[in-house]
Amino acid sequence: MRILRITLLIVGFGALAYAALAADQIKTTESIIFSSDAVVTTAQSATVNFYVGDNLSPVTSPIKSVYFVVSGVYTGNGTFAFTLDSDSGTLQTFTLPNVGGTPTPFEFIYNDPSGKISPTSAGEYTYTLDMTPSGVTVYGLAVKMVETHRYAPPVCIDGAPTNQKVKTTESMIGGSDAMVNSQQDYSFTLYIGDNLSPVTSPLKSLHFTASGVYTGSGTVTFTIDSDAGTQKQFTLPNVGSTPTPFEIEYQDPSGLINPASAGGYAYTLNVIPSGISIYGLGVKMTETHRYAPPACGGMPIYGDLISAIFDSTGDAQGAGYNSVTWKGILGGPGTNEGKVRFQFAASDSSSGPWTYIGGATCQIGDWFESAAPNTPIELHGDVDNDATCRDAWNNKRYFRYKIRVCSNDCTTAGVFTPTVDDVVVNWAP
Repeated sequence: MRILRITLLIVGFGALAYAALAADQIKTTESIIFSSDAVVTTAQSATVNFYVGDNLSPVTSPIKSVYFVVSGVYTGNGTFAFTLDSDSGTLQTFTLPNVGGTPTPFEFIYNDPSGKISPTSAGEYTYTLDMTPSGVTVYGLAVKMVETHRYAPPVCIDGAPTNQKVKTTESMIGGSDAMVNSQQDYSFTLYIGDNLSPVTSPLKSLHFTASGVYTGSGTVTFTIDSDAGTQKQFTLPNVGSTPTPFEIEYQDPSGLINPASAGGYAYTLNVIPSGISIYGLGVKMTETHRYAPPACGGMPIYGDLISAIFDSTGDAQGAGYNSVTWKGILGGPGTNEGKVRFQFAASDSSSGPWTYIGGATCQIGDWFESAAPNTPIELHGDVDNDATCRDAWNNKRYFRYKIRVCSNDCTTAGVFTPTVDDVVVNWAP
């Protein structure tokens, strides 16, 4: 009696294509709110423009976190108070310890105790951040807002709802491991791939964070492309020979960097120290822009993937190949959209040649197709062409497959695509 041994090979390669997720998503954005190169001793105010383009309506308490990072260098002994819209319910007063005339870096986080910033639907919201120092002198005062919200995901990639969206990117611009006491020029390119054309003033925030340790007494001046209109000169207090950390947030006052369409934009950031020596200088750029999402229905028609090479038996006699099954889901929320197709190839050598064929004809232009996941696709053609399949891969040791994932019918584009998690090949020696 002959015993037929069946071998199952499970090949997992993760999600091959996008599938809509029902679970809520979460996103963080960052914006510069205030940056001053002047010495600050009196009350200041800054306008906070907060835009959310995502669908918040189905989410309970969508704003998970909003806080303001306040930084600079100070001298003296006193407090720093913050409110939103001069509302006493939002008041937080931070005590800064007495440092006398010794310039001392500081950073603290203002988190409104009343939760005043708490939108429940997409839109633009405007507030005023009030800042009141008392008894202290602040150099290089900067404030940035970091917010995190939960939202209902779109039913297709980024496109529905059609509200404009916001994203934040961060890039390293330059730095030096050598001591710096003269002008440094850092060339960089800001690339935006999103559609900015329908958006008014798409660049919501762009700033550079320069940090390091300094000695001496003097200034650091920043310009972009050596343009005088972009100049800001920050005074760093005298620390003598005592190495002192610093962090400066430079925001171009002229808005020179202001792209209105997608593309790559090249600039040079000029950093000019005077009277100070900087150690470990580093500069990063953070930008936040608003964009129009792509319309639904813009998925690719199909995507192909070719598997690795598999040794079926370790024997020169090879194997007979029976079926292939895919595991995963078809596209669409609660619907079965798209198609998953296969071609198969086998060879006596691990180096090929590999001829991918399939379908009823077992030809190069034809495909095996399963109407649903977990349904074996028999690796043979119709009666007339079955010999073509057998000759192509039976009794061959090595095999590969090509998988095609289609968003609709493999000819026109659809809104969703299937997700393929695993492929199962069945063979017998």
